[in-house]
Amino acid sequence: MINYRVIVSLAVAALVAGACRSSGNDPIPAGLPGSYVYAGKGSTFKKQWEFSARLDLTPDHRYALTLDKAFDGNADRTETDVGTYTVSGDHIQLREERSVQGKSQDMHKLQIKADSLIAEVGWTAELFIKGMGAPNVVFVKRRG
Repeated sequence: MINYRVIVSLAVAALVAGACRSSGNDPIPAGLPGSYVYAGKGSTFKKQWEFSARLDLTPDHRYALTLDKAFDGNADRTETDVGTYTVSGDHIQLREERSVQGKSQDMHKLQIKADSLIAEVGWTAELFIKGMGAPNVVFVKRRG
């Protein structure tokens, strides 16, 4: 005869494990923290543009994203976002901190692939990126 307590216990354990997995609280892989860079340049409507970004991940779930950009040779001011990140399976989620009410506002999702982080953008953003002639948003880990 099947022991229903064992079956119920296993079902509850599976549900709890599934909830933990989807919560974004997986341990940080040892090789994940560090600095990652992205760069792209091109021309749209005969206007030159250039972007470079640096994403710094710390072991304590903090990040800093620095973005530099220039249009037609004129550099804009450097933008910096800071926040926290969580790991869920092969993805990290960045949550920006805003001074407005002290709550996180924006979230960005990146797929972890070896020494790269691939931004997962919606199809409209992907069309815009391709229309600008920019490379896919892939942050590559800096060595040294």
